[in-house]
Amino acid sequence: MFMEPYKLLSVLLSRIEENVSGTRETEYLADLQISIVHLRRLFKFAFGVPLQSYIRSRKLAASLENLILTEKRVLDIAIECGYEHEQTYIRAFKREYGLTPGECRHSGRNIHVTPPLHLFPKYNVCGNVVYGPHMVMIPSFHLIGRMHRIEIAEALTKAPEAAKQFWWNKRHNVSNPVEPNIYYGLTRIPDPSLSWTYYLPSMRVKNLNDIPDGYTGDTVPASLCVGFRYIGNHHYEEIDELRAEALYKAIDRLSEENKGRYELLNRELFLEKIDTEAYDGQYCQMEWFAPIRVRYT
Repeated sequence: MFMEPYKLLSVLLSRIEENVSGTRETEYLADLQISIVHLRRLFKFAFGVPLQSYIRSRKLAASLENLILTEKRVLDIAIECGYEHEQTYIRAFKREYGLTPGECRHSGRNIHVTPPLHLFPKYNVCGNVVYGPHMVMIPSFHLIGRMHRIEIAEALTKAPEAAKQFWWNKRHNVSNPVEPNIYYGLTRIPDPSLSWTYYLPSMRVKNLNDIPDGYTGDTVPASLCVGFRYIGNHHYEEIDELRAEALYKAIDRLSEENKGRYELLNRELFLEKIDTEAYDGQYCQMEWFAPIRVRYT
């Protein structure tokens, strides 16, 4: 049985902090039941930074205390932090902070370090992970798919089923998709007072010049959005009613915590994005976006 994503990432983050002198990423893999390639992909998706870069940043941050508060030789500090050669440490330090360890000791400058990452309990969704929110500017793009009118009360069951049927049986009729392996699910809400929404299981295309019979084209407007990332220890086609409900409850909760920063406009539209090639036999990944209005007061 694969380790649940929340526990997997939590254990990994703890091990990095407990052993910043580790010299290889593989030192943190014991009993995690995942390859380093898949772990790197998962870490980058969850946190937005490469695993190797994060480990390096935390190693260098840990070295600062000895560098600033003691008279230890740079060579000794380098070895304590897992660097076999002093010059390798110095080059990494300068790339990270813009000055050498020696210059750092005498400059009197404030050094901005990469803080440790944390997975708080609020990101835990039945052992899976919802991570966010993060703000992203989405450019305008076009979608072609099969439109469904879905009652809001049935959305958690009808939308996943419509998505599966489109991906299994209908997507091949969309000519020349821009991203052949990526699924988009666009929900539009024509009027918040209505009991139903439009749901478009779809693929991204360059333009709307070639819409097959029975299909619908739509253009997602360029907009500032809030985004969330979901990681589950299941196939992406197994996002059922219970998982979808837990996911959207987590998104609502996390959005509510940030309501002072922005107004979420998901009563107009929201978008799911799934890279089907990202499934590695262990973990699926999904992104969720909705437009926002930033609050400046």
